[in-house]
Amino acid sequence: MRFIKKTLSVFTAALILVIFMSTPVSAAISFTPDFDVYSEAALMINLDTGDVMYSKNADKQMIPASLTKIMTAVLLLEAYMNDVSALSTTYVSGGYECFDELYMTGASTADIQPNEKVSYKDLLYALILPSACEAANIIAVNIGGSISGFVEMMNLKAAQLGMTNTHFTNAHGLFFDNHYTTANDLAILTQYALSLPLFYEIASTEVYTMEATDYHQERTISHTNVMMSKGNGGQYYYEYVRGIKTGTLDEAGRCLISTASKDGYRYLLITLGAPMKDADGNNVMYNMIDHKNLYEWAFNTFEYTNIISGTEEIAEVPVDYGDGVDYVIVRPAEEYSRIWSSRVPIDSVHRDIELKENVIAPVKKGDVLGTMELQYGGDTLAVMELVATTDIARSRQKEIVAVAQSFIGSDEFFGACRWTAAFFLVYTVLIIILKIVAARINKKRAKLYTPKQPPKRSSNW
Repeated sequence: MRFIKKTLSVFTAALILVIFMSTPVSAAISFTPDFDVYSEAALMINLDTGDVMYSKNADKQMIPASLTKIMTAVLLLEAYMNDVSALSTTYVSGGYECFDELYMTGASTADIQPNEKVSYKDLLYALILPSACEAANIIAVNIGGSISGFVEMMNLKAAQLGMTNTHFTNAHGLFFDNHYTTANDLAILTQYALSLPLFYEIASTEVYTMEATDYHQERTISHTNVMMSKGNGGQYYYEYVRGIKTGTLDEAGRCLISTASKDGYRYLLITLGAPMKDADGNNVMYNMIDHKNLYEWAFNTFEYTNIISGTEEIAEVPVDYGDGVDYVIVRPAEEYSRIWSSRVPIDSVHRDIELKENVIAPVKKGDVLGTMELQYGGDTLAVMELVATTDIARSRQKEIVAVAQSFIGSDEFFGACRWTAAFFLVYTVLIIILKIVAARINKKRAKLYTPKQPPKRSSNW
């Protein structure tokens, strides 16, 4: 039974991965806001369409800090994706190997103690909300057999997801050498995490109560993303934000991944490397300032827009041998719509049209007769097929005339003329020769058969 459950778990994980990786992604163009973004790297994606709305150094390798814990959560959730209820009833603990590296580092914790039995569900909430580093190590030891074994699983999963600029060396995100990722890779990871059971529910929770243990009574933990907290968020509070994970290190700056929804639009935003302090040395959450500014910009600027209508007549394509017409109008095979900035005119989208040549009737409605590439700012938005809007029958009369006209003036025609002229020349010469020969023969015959005249008698005889 355990083997069957494990097999089903692996199969389901693979199926979700295939579905996620096969989801079409829009062209990675981005728009520029009219304000400064403090973070060194950033990426904003519309979760409904996959459109990239803003990008800054999205492929630059950065230190992710505690954003690392998203991968830690993913591996645990994958292990229980077929029985998420077991997360609440499975209790595990970690020995001092889970805590030794955290002492004297100032690492964030949920005050879980060595050998304290805690449910996987509580470990997940502790991992994501207060960003507990000991929770990450406890999960690593119990899922991977060891911390190093779990790190191998993390890197394998990153490779499976296509996170080509990522390498992990720990499960919690404290500064280690050779531990890096990019905003683009974190977008891949987070979108995959959102497809797993419980992840969004956990990551968007503001306050959670952990159950009592042998070491603790019930205790409340809170999310470190204070943008969700109306009471504690202060100037950073933003009512439309939910989750997902913060990360802060001297070496990494302030990092944040969050989502926001408003008026039917959903966005995912990843920022890395925001400054820790202002010019006067005051602690400032520049990562949250970036998120609030970018979300307000997106909600006030972007809307779902029809860029190309499926009925728009794009061009005329010449058609040979058409019955009554010599061209057909083409239109896009389908309409093209996407999230678009209200500040960017639609006519700024360049159309690069290529039409087929030497089109010959008959033509059927829907036949592909060309392509149209939509470009903005040098990037390709989409490549669309152009199809015929009507049927065109073949004209037999036009075909015959065209064939005759095409023959006259062709090499074959001039070749035939040369052969015909040569034939008549040879024929004429032969006739002349034959006539000359015949004349001579007739002359000879005339001499042979002409009768001799008798000698004339003398008149005196």
